[in-house]
Amino acid sequence: MYRILFTIGSFPIYSYGVMLALAFIVGIFLAMKEAKRSGEDPERVLDISLYVILGALIGGRLGYIIFNIDYYFTNPIKILYFRQGGLSFLGAFLVAYSLCWLYVKRTKLSFWKFADIATPSIAIGIGIARIGCFLNGCCFGVVTENCGIKFPSLHMPPVYLQQLKDGLIASGSSCTLPVIPTQLYSSLYGFLIFFILLWIKKYKKYDGFLFLYFLILYSISRFTIEFFRFYEDNYKIFNYFTVTQTILIGVILVSLVFMNILKKKA
Repeated sequence: MYRILFTIGSFPIYSYGVMLALAFIVGIFLAMKEAKRSGEDPERVLDISLYVILGALIGGRLGYIIFNIDYYFTNPIKILYFRQGGLSFLGAFLVAYSLCWLYVKRTKLSFWKFADIATPSIAIGIGIARIGCFLNGCCFGVVTENCGIKFPSLHMPPVYLQQLKDGLIASGSSCTLPVIPTQLYSSLYGFLIFFILLWIKKYKKYDGFLFLYFLILYSISRFTIEFFRFYEDNYKIFNYFTVTQTILIGVILVSLVFMNILKKKA
C-alpha cells in the first residue's frame, strides 16, 4: 500500500524495513523485561538478540530466495535489496534458532528457559513485521472477488509486478486485481498467539512450555494461511500440501514429542 514511507534526499525509507526494525525493538524490550521477571540477566537477551537479528536476516533472505529462485536467477543483484522486502519466516526462524542454540550451549545457559523468555517476543514480532509485508505488497494471497484488497501501482509493489507478469492486468493499470490480504491475517494471528501465550503462561509446568506451544500455534495458523497465499511455483506434495505446509506438519509432530519428553522430565 505504502511501500515507501518517505525519502531523505534521494534515499527512500521503505515501510517494510521500518516495521521489521520496530518488530525487533519491541521484541527485545519485552524479552528483557521477561528475563528480569524470570531472574535472568537482561543483558543476556541483548547478546542473544544479535544472533537472532543476524540469523533472521541471513536465513530469512536465503529462504525467500529459494522459494523465488527463478526471479533472483534472472535478477541476482536484487538479492542484496533487503530494504525492499523479501524474508521467509521459516528460513529466518531456523537459522536464528540454530545460532541461539549454539550460543546458549557455549555459555551453558538453559536453552528451554531462554526460549520461553523470547517466545512472546517472537509472536508479537510476527504481528508487527507482517504489517510491513502488507505495506510493501509482498506475501500476498490469491486473486479473489470476495474480501479482496487492491494494491495501487505506486512504487510497483511485488503483487503489482506479479500480476503484470502473469498478464492479469495491463501495463499502466492504476491498481491490481483484488487479492486476499494474507499479510494482515498473518499479523492478526501473531498478535492473537501473543495474547494466548500470556494467558497460558500461568499454566507453565516446565521450561520450553511456551516455546513448544508457540510452534504448534504458529504452525496451525500458517498452515491455514497457506491455502490462500499466492505462489508462482504452485508445487504441491501429494498434490495437496505446499512444501511449507509439509514442513509445518513436521514441526507440530516434533513439538508434541518434545512436549512429552520435557513433561516427563519435569
